[in-house]
Amino acid sequence: MRYGRLADYVWILMVALLLYPVFRYGAVDAPPAEPVEQGPLLAGRASLDSLLAGSGGMPVIINFWATWCTPCVGELPHIDHLYRSMDGTIAAVAVDIGDPRLETLLSFREELTLSMPVVWLSQSEASRLKTEWELPDVLPVSIILDCDGSELVRVAGVRDESFFREALSGSFTRDTTATDVDDLELHINLVGIEGDSLTQALYQACVELAGQGGVDVFYPSIPADSARMEDLYLPFAGLPYAQPCIGSACGRLARTPEDLVTVVGSLSN
Repeated sequence: MRYGRLADYVWILMVALLLYPVFRYGAVDAPPAEPVEQGPLLAGRASLDSLLAGSGGMPVIINFWATWCTPCVGELPHIDHLYRSMDGTIAAVAVDIGDPRLETLLSFREELTLSMPVVWLSQSEASRLKTEWELPDVLPVSIILDCDGSELVRVAGVRDESFFREALSGSFTRDTTATDVDDLELHINLVGIEGDSLTQALYQACVELAGQGGVDVFYPSIPADSARMEDLYLPFAGLPYAQPCIGSACGRLARTPEDLVTVVGSLSN
């Protein structure tokens, strides 16, 4: 079929733009759809330690995430699919270290079903764990332990199912899969209120840090922005805020220009 009219080309371009992937930084294709039974939700560091101790000598995937972390939400179903497909041969746990309130996670689980155990840590527990395990100040972070509990792989940023399969086979080492947030482009999602002075101040800080091309602005009052926020799992509460991301890893939400500078500065640490 030939498209000889300009209008035809305009429609093709519009459709192509609509099909542009929502996850612009490091997303992976969704795993096959299949019925999934919701796994257990636990709280506290003791629960995490108990799960790791009871892994039965199997390799373990530990994924650190938060509900506000768009790349995390895209990655979790892949880890969960691998966990189910290798039933009885590996263990996996998703550790929420970025949500101060357990209620946030409870609400989120109504939208995303995971068969693997999910553990929520309070802010104080998460802070202590990050120090003890020397975790970078970005999410997601994944650590793979071998059958003896020794660390095989540690990575920051999204990985697909094939990566985890290869890592579990022992093909990777910690040195060859280091955190991949250095020398990557900064991108910031800004969610605010039109005409709000703090939103404007945050926007100026975003542009200074990432440039205009590195900032996406969302106003929940605008239906199109609201729909995109839902696709990206961006929070609707606590406005305004900025979510800085490098590559396929994101830092915590910042609600003041000063805090944003701090968060961006810590992304590669």
